[in-house]
Amino acid sequence: METYSQRLQQVAKTPKYRGAIFQMEADDKGLALVESKVQSLKIYILVDPDSDQVVEARFFTYGGPVFTALAEVFCSKVQNQVIDTLTLITPEHLEADLRDEPATPAMPIDTPELSAVRSLIPELVRGYPDKKKVALGAREARNAAHYRQHTVEGRNEADKEWFALDEVEKIRRIEACLDQQVRQALHMDGGGLDILELKNGTVLVIRYQGACSGCGASTGGTLIFIENQLRENVYYNLSVEPEMPDWLTAGITE
Repeated sequence: METYSQRLQQVAKTPKYRGAIFQMEADDKGLALVESKVQSLKIYILVDPDSDQVVEARFFTYGGPVFTALAEVFCSKVQNQVIDTLTLITPEHLEADLRDEPATPAMPIDTPELSAVRSLIPELVRGYPDKKKVALGAREARNAAHYRQHTVEGRNEADKEWFALDEVEKIRRIEACLDQQVRQALHMDGGGLDILELKNGTVLVIRYQGACSGCGASTGGTLIFIENQLRENVYYNLSVEPEMPDWLTAGITE
C-alpha cells in the first residue's frame, strides 16, 4: 500500500485549479492557450502574448491523488510567471512542496507520476511560440472585425468581400468558425448543431442536435452566442435561425 504525506492527501482532496480551459475562452480574452498531456494528466495555461506571462493555469486528471496534487502545486507556482521560467520547475520541486517534513518524501521516490510530469513541463514551453502566433492573429482578426462592424467604409469592404465568395466558400468559413468557437461549448452540454442552408448569403438556418434541441436557451442565449461568434469572426451581417419544428411547419401548411 502506497504511503503519502498528509499534505499530499489534503491537496488532492481540495484542488483549486481543477478544470479545463477552452480555445474560445482564450480567444475572447486575447490570450494564448497552451496545453500539455501525459498519461491521464492534462495541463492548460493561458499566457499574455504581450508579456509572455501566465495569467491562468488549470488541470484535469482522472488519475489518483499523486497526479492531482502535483498538478495543483504546479498550477499554483506558475501564476504570473514568464513562461520561459517554467522549465526551472522540476518534479522534485513539486514533490518537496507536498512534504509534511523537509526530510520525509511526500510519496515513494519511484512513483511513476514524478517521471511522467518531467516531460510535461518542457512541452508547455516548446508549444508556446506557435500558440502565441495564433493569439496575435486572432487579436488582429478581432480588430479587423470591429473595424468592419463599426464603420461605413469597413462594412462596405466586408460586403464586397463576402458576396464575392461562392456558396461553398461561405459555408466553409462558417463551418470553420462553428468548429473553433461554438461546437465545443455545445458538446460540453451534450448538444450540437448542423447547418441546413444559408439563405440570401446572410441568414443561416441550423438544426440543433442532442440536448440543444430541447433546451429553452436554443432560441435565446445560445442563439445570440452563435450569432455573435459568426458576426465577429466571419461576416458582420450574418443572422441565425433555428429549424422550424415539424409541428409548427405542419400547422402552417395545413
